[in-house]
Amino acid sequence: MMNEKDLIEQKIFNDTSSYQDIMNIPYHQSKRHLAMNQLDRAAQFAPFGALEGFNDLIKEKAEDYRRKKYTSTDDEKHIIRQLKYLQIHSSKVEVNYFNDTSGYYEHFKGYLQDIDWLKGRANFDQDSVVILNIRSIKSVKK
Repeated sequence: MMNEKDLIEQKIFNDTSSYQDIMNIPYHQSKRHLAMNQLDRAAQFAPFGALEGFNDLIKEKAEDYRRKKYTSTDDEKHIIRQLKYLQIHSSKVEVNYFNDTSGYYEHFKGYLQDIDWLKGRANFDQDSVVILNIRSIKSVKK
């Protein structure tokens, strides 16, 4: 005895009644074009192979971002004010930020070199950080 789901699938996928008028028409082999060999026919679908594993990659990135704590608007404004201050007053700072490659919070110490506002990145001595990924900036005693 089939369950309801199997019956519905059978009706949807096995019902050929709407195609009866063309079911027994013989296949027309072109006289102008040779039949395409199987390898070439399969190659037509190769671009779709690039999507293989894409869902797994998205799930992996989502898992990385699960640990990210998103900052409030006030916190973002505070960090931007700090960065603008550091552009004028060079001082060594400790930056705590979310590393979107590792999926964890990390920190480093350094001096602000420049800010690329269009790309939303703050460039320090050795590190370039997405501004929205910065959790905190603290002064370091010399």
